[in-house]
Amino acid sequence: MFPNLLGVKASRRLTNGDMGKIIGVSRYAFGRKMRRGSFLPDECRAICKYFDLPFEYLFALPEEGGITERPGK
Repeated sequence: MFPNLLGVKASRRLTNGDMGKIIGVSRYAFGRKMRRGSFLPDECRAICKYFDLPFEYLFALPEEGGITERPGK
């Protein structure tokens, strides 16, 4: 659902379990949140802080044109 988030997650070789720990949920819950796009504001903040990337980049949707370049590059 969020291609930039998936790309950053993959580039750092993080699992759904790793991501779940970052936001305080199980790996199953993280997978559901990715599929449904149902992250809570605090979870989004935790992910942005962990990756040190802006919300607009990490949570860009494909139908919005998504951002293909990482900020600052």
